[in-house]
Amino acid sequence: MTGRRTRARAAAATAALTGCALLLAGCGIKRTGVIESGHAAGVKVPGGKTAAVLYFVSKDGDRLVPVPFSIGADYTLAPTPLLRLLLNGPMGPASAAGLTTALPQLPDAKTDAVTVTKHSQDKGLTANVPFAVAGLSQTARDQLVCTVGASAVPDTRSPVAIRGTDTTLPSADCRTQR
Repeated sequence: MTGRRTRARAAAATAALTGCALLLAGCGIKRTGVIESGHAAGVKVPGGKTAAVLYFVSKDGDRLVPVPFSIGADYTLAPTPLLRLLLNGPMGPASAAGLTTALPQLPDAKTDAVTVTKHSQDKGLTANVPFAVAGLSQTARDQLVCTVGASAVPDTRSPVAIRGTDTTLPSADCRTQR
């Protein structure tokens, strides 16, 4: 009688393991590539609609990280001072969290040369910076485009061109993931 129970238990265990193996095999479902589904989901940030967002680089260097910045509930930061803040690099909690920047350091003497044009429905915005932009990494370009494009016009993501001392890069939309 004991041999029969042992064989029954072994058969039940084998059947259970076989069932699990079939489930883990995915039942014939084939892998697919990444499916593009449009812009990333919106995120509510502290400070409500008046908070601007600076985009810095993760400590691993593999993605942009949005960092909310707000002066007060009744004050919205204009694009030019926001761009100047971005070029100063991460400070406070953002720096403590290990965030970095792919943008070049900007000497204090060149701060006044940093400007952002007025928003245009057909052209978006242009960020003017006092350094060469042709050799900027894609991450650095994305930092500029996302910071200016996401915060310049409330509830809108605007395309942004980048004008440097050497050339003007064409308008681009914010890309936070690669």
